[in-house]
Amino acid sequence: MSYSDDRLLGYIRRVNLDLMWSRERGTVANTLAAVNKGRTMSIELGLVPQLLKLGPWPLGDGQGFQTAIEMLRASQKKGKNDASYVQFDTVRKIRTAYATLYENSAAAGNHTSTFKGAHGNTFSVNQGSTDTRLFRKFMVGLEKRMGRLVIQNAGISVELLLAMMESMEAEYISTTVENERKRELIICGSAFVVLFSAALRGGEVLLGEASELVRRIMEGKRHPNHPHVLFPMMGRFKGETGERNLIFCVTNSSQSGIPNRRWLERLARLLRLESRHKEAGPAFCDRDGFVISSSFLNKELHRNLSNLQASRPDLISRDVVVTEVYNVYRSFRRGATTRAREAKVPKDVIELNNRWNKVERKSGGMPNMSMADLYTEIRQALATKLRFSKSL
Repeated sequence: MSYSDDRLLGYIRRVNLDLMWSRERGTVANTLAAVNKGRTMSIELGLVPQLLKLGPWPLGDGQGFQTAIEMLRASQKKGKNDASYVQFDTVRKIRTAYATLYENSAAAGNHTSTFKGAHGNTFSVNQGSTDTRLFRKFMVGLEKRMGRLVIQNAGISVELLLAMMESMEAEYISTTVENERKRELIICGSAFVVLFSAALRGGEVLLGEASELVRRIMEGKRHPNHPHVLFPMMGRFKGETGERNLIFCVTNSSQSGIPNRRWLERLARLLRLESRHKEAGPAFCDRDGFVISSSFLNKELHRNLSNLQASRPDLISRDVVVTEVYNVYRSFRRGATTRAREAKVPKDVIELNNRWNKVERKSGGMPNMSMADLYTEIRQALATKLRFSKSL
């Protein structure tokens, strides 16, 4: 037997074992005991025990065995969170890819039956190999065996944010800092305060829109009861078709002193100076007008946090690996949510702010309203809209 055949048999055996142990050990034992008990009852009655035809499998692969083997092989590669293997949530994407490919094929179109249920919901009978009972049981067994190693982004505390913004402020006003570096500070500093005050994920803040930000930067500055600053967003949001406008409304300065307006006004002046306000475009952009990446923000975040780790170990312990623990994707959102809870902000206010994309799609999607119409609606519930950012 060749080495490749021997290795392949090992993978096949592993698939079978994952399939078999998709059920708990006790369930398997109880099933075996029940079968043996049934055979004993037949013998007591003078009957020949049942001989269920369990195999063999027919020649060919109609059960997704090859896909399962590919996933097992992929799991043995070097992973991001663990150098010895790849996580289950990563290797299962192979199954998703094959399922998507099949569902959009001519074969599926000719053989898939579709049923319409209540409220217009549709259900399909899928004959793809990755939806067989064998493959689904293999997936359960694989997940049980591998488990999940989840490394969550640590939340940025408000104290840590303020120390970081103070450091960036000192660098920005320094006369020895070059203009290009000041531009980076404006882009990143304004992104950081919005990420925290609106509890956004890293990718969401990059939907900030330049022309409306410049146009509306002074609105709400001297509101008699609720001074605020607007952060307009424009783009294609997950789960929707077409592009839509949104406006986030945050206080000029939070309870702890997060300087939202100061940094957003600097961003607006920069965009006007570079003539980005004449037509719609990204607010967080490079010199050529292209939207920056999350990695650009992460680089600045990690730079500032590393400096604070050296000078302020009371804020970040020196044994923390900054680049692994903090990320713009969730660190600001997680920290802001924790801060709001500590400030006794009602749960429904936190949910309204943090689940904005779900709340606004609750009735099947919102029409694409103009920025002016959106701001008109916001002003009707301004106190509620600002309650989250004001408490931070």
